Amino acid sequence: MTGKRRFQPRLALAILVMLTGFAGATAPSTSALQSSPVAGTDVACPTATPVSGAAPEGLTVGYAGLSGEFPFVQDVNGGLERAAGCFGVELLIADNEYDPQKALEVADNLITRDIDVAIEFQTDVGVAPALCNKFEAAEIPVIAIDIPHPCAVFFGANNLEAGRIGGENLARVANERWGGEVDALVALELPQSGELPQQRIDGAIEAAQAGLPNLTDDKIVRVDGKGSLEGSLTAMQDALTRLSDADQILVTAINDPSAVGALRAVEQADRLDQVAIAGQNATIEARDEICKGTTAFIGSVAYFPDRYGDKLIPLAIDLANGVEPPEAVYIDHLWVDSTNIDEFYPGECG
Repeated sequence: MTGKRRFQPRLALAILVMLTGFAGATAPSTSALQSSPVAGTDVACPTATPVSGAAPEGLTVGYAGLSGEFPFVQDVNGGLERAAGCFGVELLIADNEYDPQKALEVADNLITRDIDVAIEFQTDVGVAPALCNKFEAAEIPVIAIDIPHPCAVFFGANNLEAGRIGGENLARVANERWGGEVDALVALELPQSGELPQQRIDGAIEAAQAGLPNLTDDKIVRVDGKGSLEGSLTAMQDALTRLSDADQILVTAINDPSAVGALRAVEQADRLDQVAIAGQNATIEARDEICKGTTAFIGSVAYFPDRYGDKLIPLAIDLANGVEPPEAVYIDHLWVDSTNIDEFYPGECG
């Protein structure tokens, strides 16, 4: 590894910090919902180790997170910090603020910090090539979380499988509650994220239709929930207006903020007994609804983002050591609902 340039403070952005979370106006409030760790992972070091051995001396990994406002990202950040400490890796954390233009600025600033490996977490596929151009010009290997980037090793969800798990459980609940009779399935999508995350939606629809023969294509309502609570609340309000005569409605969402946004629209419309919603990620906002016993929110597919660092940091070390990387590294998914939440998050509903 080449010698590092000494960091010049004048080059730092306010959002760029070392192992201390987020700084500046975009930092999440300490009073905001914080996701609790999976049992046994809050202090334990990863069992996975780099195939190439120890981290090179002075290895610096630059991580650009999606947005510190999301509990999912907070979990990823915390897991990365823990794993970096275990392996003796210097970790620089920055916030893309859910903004593709900000992601470009953050990439420039990480590069000025002379990082050895970049971990990129942003959901706009349109800006991915430009980000790759920056990192490739600086000869910095890249790992991309959840959204493919042409220059990067993909790390994250097995989207089709995660979608199928959600769809299977929507079908199960529809059969249990309504005898399999469904008037509509609302799919809250995120088109800007590209084809791969869309597989969550496609997998959910495919599995739901497999379990519900009467759920024909004309009953599928696709809307853009923008991957956020506010965007999905508005989209679901519009969908409910269109479905004013429907009595049995299923909802599959691209992530948990989107699923909770749909739930808020259903609550406002006083139609909780007519809807069953499945989330994706099983982060704190979803688990909170599960703990409340909200019948319309049937559960969520777990991604365990607090464990991401257990694989990401060893992968970054291997890249820094010149190991030929795999094309993709996938995580495992499990369904979480009121029947098993205590198994994965002991005492959280207490």
